[in-house]
Amino acid sequence: MKKLSVIIVILVGVLFLTGCGESKVKFDFDKAQNTIESELSGMKDIKKDTLEDVYGLDLSIMEKYVFKQNEDGDFYAIIKTNNVDSVKDNMNDYFDKVQKFNKNYSPERIKMLDNRLEKEIDDYLVYIVAKDADSIYEKITKNM
Repeated sequence: MKKLSVIIVILVGVLFLTGCGESKVKFDFDKAQNTIESELSGMKDIKKDTLEDVYGLDLSIMEKYVFKQNEDGDFYAIIKTNNVDSVKDNMNDYFDKVQKFNKNYSPERIKMLDNRLEKEIDDYLVYIVAKDADSIYEKITKNM
């Protein structure tokens, strides 16, 4: 009887620690985009030609992406990729160029760029440049 009780306690403990097979909610690209756009007004797509020719992004290593900005200097990008390291390097180069273009424009803009949010979730990279980037990110991940 003691052996059975010990086995039951161990099984219950294992189930508790593994979360009873609970599956993890996956990142939802569209939901994240809608959440960001509900927080930042006037977001407009950055043209593909601009991303490639002006900023030197290699869009071929990105399976799915969105790049948007507004006139206030807010920016976000959501990128799905299997080549995370290359995209991260590419995005670092992108932000270096944006900072050079804006160095004489606004110290506040440079500060926002320096404090940008960069997160990796599953096969996605999320970049947010905004005064309240952290709270926007929390809203994205709240229901994951």
